[in-house]
Amino acid sequence: MNIQKVNRFWQSANLFIAPVLLVILIYFRDAMTFYQFLLWLHLPFLMIHEIEEYVLSPLSFKEFFNLKTPFGSGTDRNYPLDEGYVFQVNIIIAWPMVIIGALLYNVAPWVGFSMMLFELTINNLMHTIIFQPAKPVYNPGLITNCVLLLPLGTLTFLTALPFFHWYDWVFSIVAGALIVGLLAYKTTSRQGKIKRQ
Repeated sequence: MNIQKVNRFWQSANLFIAPVLLVILIYFRDAMTFYQFLLWLHLPFLMIHEIEEYVLSPLSFKEFFNLKTPFGSGTDRNYPLDEGYVFQVNIIIAWPMVIIGALLYNVAPWVGFSMMLFELTINNLMHTIIFQPAKPVYNPGLITNCVLLLPLGTLTFLTALPFFHWYDWVFSIVAGALIVGLLAYKTTSRQGKIKRQ
């Protein structure tokens, strides 16, 4: 399987899928609670974020990370992040977590919020601070993070405040931390290979 072609397909398909999902969600808005609506809204917003990262930006997020940040190789456009990594993060982890979270909004509301929490902390920190050196530069995903994901996550947090139990917050933090830990471990292990070469 050519993972690069697979990635190009879903990244480009987001251009058509995200607007359709937005229209469907707006149409069925009255059939959902506001919290459930926000969790479902996360999916097209995430897709739009991915469009900025991989379709519209001259340098994709993968290449920016590898070439322009202290965490990359500085020379290899495909290391430490490669096409398989991009697929795993977005299609294997992010999309299923968002969808499952929206489906379980009334049973386990913390599932959907755990991805929001990840974006409110790590994703936001990464795009707005870590990737901004002394002279701020544009990094792929910065705009949609600031105008879509950050406001959505903040609104979802405020919406959850009145009905979340203490264990919902704990489960959200633990799940978010597991996602961060998994990605950090995978990235640092690949960075270690660069240092050993």
